[in-house]
Amino acid sequence: MNRLQIWPEGITEQEGLLTTGFVLEDVQGTRTRGWYRLPAGLREAITESCDPFVLAALFTAMQTPADLQVHGTVSPSLLKNLEEFQAIWHAWLPARYQPVEILAESEQEAGQAAGSPAIMTFSGGLDSSFTAWRHCTGQAGRQTEALQAGVILHGFDIPIKSEKAFEHAYERSRLMLDSLGMETIPMANNLRGLGGDYADCHAAILASCLSLLQKRFSVGLIANSRPNFVLIHPWGLPYGSNSLSDRFLSSNAFTIQHDGAGYSRFDKAQALSGWSEAMSNLRVCLGHNPLVRVRNCCKCEKCIRNILTFRVLGLGLPACFKHDVSNRQILSMSYDNPMHFSFFNQILEEAHRRGIRASWVRALRLSILSNHILLPFRRSEFFHRLVSRLK
Repeated sequence: MNRLQIWPEGITEQEGLLTTGFVLEDVQGTRTRGWYRLPAGLREAITESCDPFVLAALFTAMQTPADLQVHGTVSPSLLKNLEEFQAIWHAWLPARYQPVEILAESEQEAGQAAGSPAIMTFSGGLDSSFTAWRHCTGQAGRQTEALQAGVILHGFDIPIKSEKAFEHAYERSRLMLDSLGMETIPMANNLRGLGGDYADCHAAILASCLSLLQKRFSVGLIANSRPNFVLIHPWGLPYGSNSLSDRFLSSNAFTIQHDGAGYSRFDKAQALSGWSEAMSNLRVCLGHNPLVRVRNCCKCEKCIRNILTFRVLGLGLPACFKHDVSNRQILSMSYDNPMHFSFFNQILEEAHRRGIRASWVRALRLSILSNHILLPFRRSEFFHRLVSRLK
């Protein structure tokens, strides 16, 4: 089989920021650089292992397909786990991903950070906020980890060139995590553009960023964004982060845990309703222009979905939303993919369970029905030709 090559780079420092990463060479000899940039104070936390780089390049290798040659040290426990990880994804999507061999110049386990401190990726949304809250308040029972820091990623959902949006998101996240006694760590990276289908590989990217800091932390939490019983979407597609495969992104020194899979979005919203910093600073928006997105637009599908989640629970409008949602907005929603039907059907079912018969419930029911009727048309070749011509 062909081989991809990973060449690790050292750490450089400029203007108070550290940059490290690797070069990925494809089968044609084309080289692409993957990089991470973070505050200089974290130098002692950055691992010398190539484990993070393997995680970042794995889906590209499986999709090529090509074996992965690593010119550095990799943990044998990670290599063992990634064999199972690849087997799972090949079983789910055999036409897209093939298992590949990962060959390292040397195999050696990294030392584990003392005290098992935990770190998480933190977007400021409902799911990651719930994970931070339940661990820092001791509400995770025997699963509670010593959660010390949250990493907010620049280049993941916020494009690298959108500095203003990231600064605003970072400040809101910092206010939330400060109130829990957690450190907020900004980390810029370009891993999303490295290759691989983002919908499939995003958990591997998150694990890559977290494991980069494994000299200081030994547990990495990835917040669940789907209920545990939905490992496979009803329409037959696996979700990139899930409780079945995420755990195989671990090594002996750094464990990846998929957190909160047993809780619905209603459970999470109810739990967070008493955390004032969260109610003022939640960031859920997927507005149309991510380059200028600095606060929740209260218009996009995700904003509407979250506003209605709090509304159906009788919690009112959180302060992080400047405007409430009107019936007209609910009726005018256009569902871009089948996942939206699942989200809004859950809200409708919860309203029925609670005996809510308000006008917005009728508007939501009509919205779901009309979108079901229109979805086949939106998927048709005629519709796409019409949109292209109008553009």
